[in-house]
Amino acid sequence: MNERDAARLLENMTDAINNHDLDRLISCFHTDYRSVQPAHPERSFTGQQRVAGNWTWVFKQYADFQAVVVDFAFRDCTVWSEWVWRGTDPDDVEVEVRGVMILTVEEQRIRSGRLYMEPVR
Repeated sequence: MNERDAARLLENMTDAINNHDLDRLISCFHTDYRSVQPAHPERSFTGQQRVAGNWTWVFKQYADFQAVVVDFAFRDCTVWSEWVWRGTDPDDVEVEVRGVMILTVEEQRIRSGRLYMEPVR
């Protein structure tokens, strides 16, 4: 994998999120994907099915949910990416989440992620 491949993966992921295309989004992850959230260890999990469940909930909860990659850096098989997520919940409350995802990539798919995403207050 090179920097161009990393950019394509992030673009594919962002486009899938912004179009609420669950199948395309899930295809970005290995079946045994491992998610770690150091600030919230109870949210850590393993498995593509859990990715699907989480994003199904997000797309249902936030009909206008959108994601932006602010910037990224790539080295070896690791992609460091800064994100902004925005959406409006069913009570018409706007939500914004910002943070960093550190993704380990193997065979053009995400093998693991360390997420540092937090709501903006």
